[in-house]
Amino acid sequence: MNEEKRFTWQKFASFFQSSGPLHPYRLYSNENYSELPIESISSLSNNTVACESGPDVGLVDIARHQKKGILKVNNTIKIAGQKNWQMPDQQFACGLSTSLYDHNPFTGEVNGEPIADCFAVCAQENNAILSIADGVNWGYKPRLAARCAIHGAMSCLNEKLFEKKLNTTKDIFERINLAIETAQQTIVKNEGSLTTLTISIVCQSNRRWFVCSAIVGDSNAYVYSPKRKSVFELTQGSRNLNNERDMRSPGGALGMTMTEKADLSNLTYSLMEIEQGDFIFLTSDGVSDNYDPCVSGCAASIKTPSFIRKSSHTISEMPPTPMTAQERHLYSLRRMYLSIAVNDEQLSALDICNRLLQYVIRLTDEQRQMIEQGIRENQGVQGVAKDRFEMEMRDKVIKIPGKLDHASIVVYHVR
Repeated sequence: MNEEKRFTWQKFASFFQSSGPLHPYRLYSNENYSELPIESISSLSNNTVACESGPDVGLVDIARHQKKGILKVNNTIKIAGQKNWQMPDQQFACGLSTSLYDHNPFTGEVNGEPIADCFAVCAQENNAILSIADGVNWGYKPRLAARCAIHGAMSCLNEKLFEKKLNTTKDIFERINLAIETAQQTIVKNEGSLTTLTISIVCQSNRRWFVCSAIVGDSNAYVYSPKRKSVFELTQGSRNLNNERDMRSPGGALGMTMTEKADLSNLTYSLMEIEQGDFIFLTSDGVSDNYDPCVSGCAASIKTPSFIRKSSHTISEMPPTPMTAQERHLYSLRRMYLSIAVNDEQLSALDICNRLLQYVIRLTDEQRQMIEQGIRENQGVQGVAKDRFEMEMRDKVIKIPGKLDHASIVVYHVR
């Protein structure tokens, strides 16, 4: 990553490294994990109490020739360190995926299939491993890349985290770094294409809790604190919040590049002290981008104030307020909090999944309806007329709130 993009967050991280004890919910991030503060941790339990990978069978199927349908799984053998990857606990460790794309009203097929995301969570008695990957573009090769990334990373972590006693957060980051390398090797070996990868590991130190994270690409990680009534991002050090991000580019990726080397342009490690009762959640950009106020139509970019996404159901003629990139980021975190914290009831991990996904499903509903109605009205259109219809549809859809994508989330409740 170029020096200009890194400067702010490297300076931020190094400033706090010499400031003594960690402050809860303060983010420490750097492209070099050796530059992060080092904290002692308790011995990691390897007694698995919940684990899940998805969608479908998730990391279990990394066959080169991906097929439609769900693979029959043999739960008598270990895969990526676990025998059963369909053992979620809705209270504290689970994930969900969905497609926000339109359905063909005549065939019933969903555009953009298969879902090219993959997630996994593996919870032990005093720690948890969460990971998520978002295959770049559509098709079976991106899905294979995402599944291979999660398979390789979880296989490595389920072995290396527990083969001997780890003493510090630096030991955790060393294993995360090795997991990223293993993920890349698994993708190349199985001929996947490109994918993002984000890993978060929750660990304990007596009565304190830490989350160690790494990101390649744009699948973000967050903390929801019921006590602080806030959502904090764990991965924001991977980009300059003063610059508008190009949502068409993940910023970095693992997999089959021109040189067979991973694009680690925005690889960033981060450390945050959290509290018992918090929720850690990782999302693909199909979730996080739809919380951006410029995507949801609640604001306009200060750089392009004339371009405004507007629902046909909007009554007010008042133009949305232009926002800077920093303001958009803060707004998205607040919007996530409001989606989660409807009232003060006790929430489960599944509640977090459902509430965040329901928001993006509702936001993108008008786009799906418009596309599906257009397909009905233009059935049988061919040639130049078909090209014109598709161009007009693209022009209409881009002006409506929401972003159609695959949307995935994986959650762990710190107990």
